[in-house]
Amino acid sequence: MSYNQVIAQFKATFQQAYRQVVDADAMLEQLRQEGHGKFESVFPEGQGFTTRANRFMPYLEEVVGEFDQFEAAPSAEKLPSLVQKLELLLSTLTQFRESMKAAGK
Repeated sequence: MSYNQVIAQFKATFQQAYRQVVDADAMLEQLRQEGHGKFESVFPEGQGFTTRANRFMPYLEEVVGEFDQFEAAPSAEKLPSLVQKLELLLSTLTQFRESMKAAGK
């Protein structure tokens, strides 16, 4: 797979992730207004993110920022961290959505 294909795949995934992040952050806001969701960070330290936030959007922004650097100068060394963060973000979003469905939200 060429870097052009990798870049195109990341962009498509970011579009999907953006919609999921907006929905998840809205759910988190609703939970917070109901007195729930009293946590400092979506991801604990040691998960690869430098961002510390109680919403998903700042984490997506961090991944997109890394991607922008990768796109400017594609390098196989940059890919593992980028892929790992994106996979973690997407899997956590999926788990969050499933837990909200199970809770009837």
